[in-house]
Amino acid sequence: MKKRLVIPCILLLIAAGMLPLSARPYLHDLQIKVVLTPEGDAHITETRLMDIDSEGTECYIVVGNLNGSDVCNLEVSDEQGTVYENVGDWDINLSRQRKSGTCGIIRKHDGYELCWGLGDSGRRTYTTSYTITHLVRGYDDADGFNHMFVAEGLNPKPDHVKLTIEAEGLPNDTIAEGELTTENTSVWAFRYRGDVNVEDGTIVAESSEPFSSGSAMIVMARFAKGVFSPSAAVEGSFDQVRDRAFEGSDYLDDSASPFFLFLLVLMLFLLPLLLILSYLYYVWRARKKVMKDLLWYRDIPANGNLQWANDALNAFKYFGTDYNNLLSACILKLIDMGSISIEKSMNAKGKMVQNFVVLPLKESDKQPKLLRMVHEIFQSAAGSDTILEPKELRNWMMQKYNQSTTDRFIQTLHTKTSIYQYSNQLDEVRNLFGLRKFLKEFSLLDERHVQEVSLWKDYMIYATLFGNADQVIKDMKAINPEYFNMDKVAQQMADNMTLPTIRSVMHSSTTRAAMSKAEREARASGRGGKASWGGGGGFSGGGFGGGVR
Repeated sequence: MKKRLVIPCILLLIAAGMLPLSARPYLHDLQIKVVLTPEGDAHITETRLMDIDSEGTECYIVVGNLNGSDVCNLEVSDEQGTVYENVGDWDINLSRQRKSGTCGIIRKHDGYELCWGLGDSGRRTYTTSYTITHLVRGYDDADGFNHMFVAEGLNPKPDHVKLTIEAEGLPNDTIAEGELTTENTSVWAFRYRGDVNVEDGTIVAESSEPFSSGSAMIVMARFAKGVFSPSAAVEGSFDQVRDRAFEGSDYLDDSASPFFLFLLVLMLFLLPLLLILSYLYYVWRARKKVMKDLLWYRDIPANGNLQWANDALNAFKYFGTDYNNLLSACILKLIDMGSISIEKSMNAKGKMVQNFVVLPLKESDKQPKLLRMVHEIFQSAAGSDTILEPKELRNWMMQKYNQSTTDRFIQTLHTKTSIYQYSNQLDEVRNLFGLRKFLKEFSLLDERHVQEVSLWKDYMIYATLFGNADQVIKDMKAINPEYFNMDKVAQQMADNMTLPTIRSVMHSSTTRAAMSKAEREARASGRGGKASWGGGGGFSGGGFGGGVR
């Protein structure tokens, strides 16, 4: 019997744990009705359909930035028709029980907070009414307002908001039937997803999506002179109010035309396409010039500068760059120089294994920077026994205290080049591509005509850079099978067991290090990423805008 109760008990515990999440205060719907008087005052009635739980003691509305207007005549009632007692100055520190059935105002330096007690929990409807004086103001060219009716930061955020604005007491002789129409009223709205219109003598603004972080409801209205007789006048034109409101908005100027929009579409979509096509055409012409009547080149171009060769290869590609082949070529170069050796030894189990041994780099100060850095990483990762194991290299490049070295290495490896840099180096570039053509067609050679055996190790290095080392080594063995038996270094450079493992680890570790460097740089420049627990001093702001507290 006890076992049968286990699952129901677990389900009850889970349900109990979920109750606080689903029972927090919730604002289903907010209806706001604004009635404007001929003098420009606004009688506002807000109706909230809410779910209330045990959280908080009161609800409040923020009304700030009034610029000389006042808020008065606060009244609050609930779904049972109970009219709350207005206590005047509101005490935020009272208990929920003492606030129940009462309302009041907190006067602040920048406006007001209209408050009332939450009372009982459950599905509640609160109706709040108040007056804002001088909402509509007179300008030189028109009358109007730009007002935030729903503050940003409302908590809980409403699922739906509908605002209606109508006028009462307007003389029939000033406008047809004393109503707001599209002829005498212009409207705009900001900071929410939805629309605003003038329909049936009323301004209607309504959200189409639940409010999210940053949402608010701002409505701006312009009335023709004579519709209202505002008691408050402001120097200047309403166009200045509109222009300021339009800053950062997606409203187009009245002068925008279909032709202008057509040009905008062309700029946004066709211009990038034209730039890409122009670039591709430029690369195509440059490649055509390099490849025209290209002959074999049997020597080593640019004094054996591998990084220059890799940069040139990247520059003459249509898209993308590659640095893995350059790393592999550097490793072969170090073997050729005698700074790395693949040697056999007996392991702890008495089995003969091949080891990747790191030896001193001769005349290191005269070697290219990238080659020196690859050797430095290998030597440091190998440690005192000079034997570099794949896991040692992987761990070394992942360790935080080696970060500055790996960052310098990544920066040195990933040189940025452009095809424009080689406009005055056509002969050197043709030599490079001529060598690539020669190695690609290496199998066409005959042993009797091979005069470049002394360069075969260099050929292996450049074939690795070009990405066709396997085929070139196979062709070499077919032409001169004894070469790799007689030359130990060449044999190590052609090793197909230990060397590929080190290459793979180096490539993957370098990729991870580059990604880590990019992420850290992105965070430092403000483009996002993991937050910092410390820091952040000297901040400004704080505070929020209405709801339950």
